[in-house]
Amino acid sequence: MATWSVKPEWKKSIIERQIWTKEGVAGYISVETGWRWGEFHVTTENDTPPDLVAGVDIYNCDYECELVSLDDGCWEESDIDVQDEELRNELETFLEDNSVHDLEELGWYCDDTEMIIDCDLIIENIDTGEVVDSSNEAEARAMLEKPTQWPWGPELASTIETAKWPFDRPKEGKK
Repeated sequence: MATWSVKPEWKKSIIERQIWTKEGVAGYISVETGWRWGEFHVTTENDTPPDLVAGVDIYNCDYECELVSLDDGCWEESDIDVQDEELRNELETFLEDNSVHDLEELGWYCDDTEMIIDCDLIIENIDTGEVVDSSNEAEARAMLEKPTQWPWGPELASTIETAKWPFDRPKEGKK
């Protein structure tokens, strides 16, 4: 059995999506919060690292998972998808002045939570310090091996400035 630290490689890449429902109400409220950084612990049954890739919902990844930390919530968006237009307007007004967690006072409860890491992952064995590269190395190498292409066609090649640094002026009579 091994425990692995799982973190995003890039900031602003953790997306927490909560679905709030209320008994007797047709519809739901979806609240999405973006986090700058975070860490999770994932347990595997042997020393094999977890098979996780960018875009994983860490809470539904077929491994035992524990939230360690989330840092610096940097955005929050809500989507109110309820049938009753009057209720929708009341909820929009309520959420302008209150936290999503204040919905509990109105009888709403968080029915489901997704935690998506939307970039390459840093996966490290907590006991040994072994770091696993979760990015697609073959794809990255293929990109580097492609010949460089100019973003314009050969018909514009003659317009490329050829003066030497620091932008020497051509001699009189030369172009």
